[in-house]
Amino acid sequence: MQEKIYYIAGMHCASCELLIEKRILKEKGVKAVDASLGNGTLRIECEGSMPRAQELNTWFQSDGYTFSDQKQKEKKEPWVYVVEGKGIQFDTRILRKKFNTLFQVAGIFFVLFLIERTGIAQYVTLSEQSSLGVFFLFGLVAGVSSCAALVGGILLSLTKNWNDRYGYEAGVSTKMIPHVYFHVGRLFAYTLLGGLLGALGKAVGLGNVTIYATITILVSLVMLLIGLQMAGVRWAEKCQLRMPKFVTRRVAGTGQGKGNQLPFAIGAGTVFLPCGFTLVAQGVALTSGSAVQGALMLGMFVFGTMLPLLFIGFASIKGSSNPKRGRMFSFYAGIVLIIFAFYNVNGQLNVLGMPSVSDVFAKAPQTSSTAPKNVLNEQGEQIVTMTAKGFQYTLTSAATIKAGVPTTLIVDDQGIQGCGIFLASRGLIDSFVELKLGKNTINLGTPKAGTYKITCSMGMVPPVTLRIQ
Repeated sequence: MQEKIYYIAGMHCASCELLIEKRILKEKGVKAVDASLGNGTLRIECEGSMPRAQELNTWFQSDGYTFSDQKQKEKKEPWVYVVEGKGIQFDTRILRKKFNTLFQVAGIFFVLFLIERTGIAQYVTLSEQSSLGVFFLFGLVAGVSSCAALVGGILLSLTKNWNDRYGYEAGVSTKMIPHVYFHVGRLFAYTLLGGLLGALGKAVGLGNVTIYATITILVSLVMLLIGLQMAGVRWAEKCQLRMPKFVTRRVAGTGQGKGNQLPFAIGAGTVFLPCGFTLVAQGVALTSGSAVQGALMLGMFVFGTMLPLLFIGFASIKGSSNPKRGRMFSFYAGIVLIIFAFYNVNGQLNVLGMPSVSDVFAKAPQTSSTAPKNVLNEQGEQIVTMTAKGFQYTLTSAATIKAGVPTTLIVDDQGIQGCGIFLASRGLIDSFVELKLGKNTINLGTPKAGTYKITCSMGMVPPVTLRIQ
């Protein structure tokens, strides 16, 4: 029995490991093969003659892998360099590739931005009198807006792991099995929750702000790590989050959709994510007063979100159907996931009232000389007023108030959209507050001194700052 270690370049995911291992195991005399993405190595045990690196390169020439007997330093082409007598020079070919990638990724976000900013959600409003078809349309709108950034990002990151279970040889129908379980899990959990909300009515709240935000940040950090791996960041590739190899090899060998309890559980777990559209649907189910009606409402809502999310899953499978296409898709999808992750984390930092990127672009607070004075009502309460319109909150009273004084926040909803319907302000309000058209009165108690952010459930509405002294 002989054993030899080769070095591989060109792998980018666990599917590459499976492809290489399965191909080499077909050779006569080969007893064991272990390809490692993290180490960039290939270990072969065989009886008889050991294949040469040149033979391996011939076998995998069309897949883009290269093998060598000794570890080689990866050569990176510089896109900017200095030439004596000519100064700084640029490699236009490499720059063109980088800009093409940038434009394609930017195009995806521009389309999502346009959909979000069209205000399409205002034409699909929900109430306890809405038909089930309206709930379906509301879910469809959610699936191409905020759900695309949060649940769509989660789905895109999970697809990488699910594809790795089967390798490149499995067909689309096989690779879609975990996606089906994911959506069945979502449908089950939301329908169950809708029934509970409808049965218990006002006895059930819509959740603690801190818990929702913490869960979303943890999910987004995992999404960030997977995005870095897909984009080819070396240190991230060594932190692979995946099942043990003996499991993936067994699944790939049988071609059966085993181990789908995890996709089902993850899909069900998305019920705890603070998507504004989801909270709206949950709020209506809460007021329905019927377990059956509440279950049907949330069930139809989630069914509507399934269509765009299934398209994301299908596109990711087709985009990674072979090694060469998989490398390109992996890089693009990784960049998208990284942006989604930072976007979601930044939003939840707003929800938690912590410093964020949004603070850099926030409007300067009103000065004491020009700020309107807060009004004390007959009960001696301090009144803070604010308008909510489009996708923005605007303070219409002073940005600085007194601590220890009973305070009321009055929000004039003039047509707030998307997740802005649910207002959040950690430290001032314990849970999300649903805004209704017109005046909304919110009791803030006797707030302590500090600086507080007022934003939406997902932190996407530019936060306004209220200072209490």
